[in-house]
Amino acid sequence: MKQFHIISCGVSLITNAQREKIIEERKISDEKYWEEFGKTENFKKLLDFFNKDPKKACAELSTFLEVYENEKNKKNIEIYLFGTKTSANEICRKIITDYLEKLGFSLLSGTEVSGYFREAYSKTEKEASEKFVSETSDLLDSLIRLARRKKADGYRVFFNPTGGLKAHVIVCAVAGFLTESEVYYKNEEFEKVLFLPPMIYIPKGKEKELLEILNDKKTVSSVVEVNKIKEEYSEELERLYLYGMVYSESENGKDYRIGITERGKLIIKNLT
Repeated sequence: MKQFHIISCGVSLITNAQREKIIEERKISDEKYWEEFGKTENFKKLLDFFNKDPKKACAELSTFLEVYENEKNKKNIEIYLFGTKTSANEICRKIITDYLEKLGFSLLSGTEVSGYFREAYSKTEKEASEKFVSETSDLLDSLIRLARRKKADGYRVFFNPTGGLKAHVIVCAVAGFLTESEVYYKNEEFEKVLFLPPMIYIPKGKEKELLEILNDKKTVSSVVEVNKIKEEYSEELERLYLYGMVYSESENGKDYRIGITERGKLIIKNLT
């Protein structure tokens, strides 16, 4: 089955090189400096740092490769790398893209989203921040459309929100949850890739009907009612359990209570 990975790209390559004293300390927001960076000796130093140990140099790359580096048919894995419309991010995306293509993965041109810093040079602070918010919202819409389109084409879709500005990391993860895709990231403290459980789901049909029943009653505690719900809403219960919207209590292997969770209450409140 073909895979499609949507990866949020930050500037960990640059910040790691700065931490190791490979290149000089400069703020990522120093747009004019990074515009000229590719013409300097520091750029070669950054490339040497990356080539020495790509996975160690770059968090986004490390997360992806830890799971998929040994895939035999890399052409079946398509990667969509998106990041901010800033010179520092462009440098990182270009280096990562070239490396992944050399490994044999298929790369698609990714979205560039307002990085705020660049816009701030030519606009007022208010205009720059409004553009950032607007493009971040548009990013969510575009990622959702992209994921749904790829799923319709038969792809298994993944989201990797390891890197990037916090706003874009959040958008990447939310898009993954909303489209019921697989979301993974690397926990730096434990240095392991973690696949996150489903966190967002919009109930529909009989699922919504069951949540409304439970929300009105708070809990269903009689054995007769519990068995009736389990019989009538068996598939719906399974999905609602999975997404943490209902809970059950059992004794001697038999459920005697079914109730709605705080998450379920919030969801049904927003749906009505």
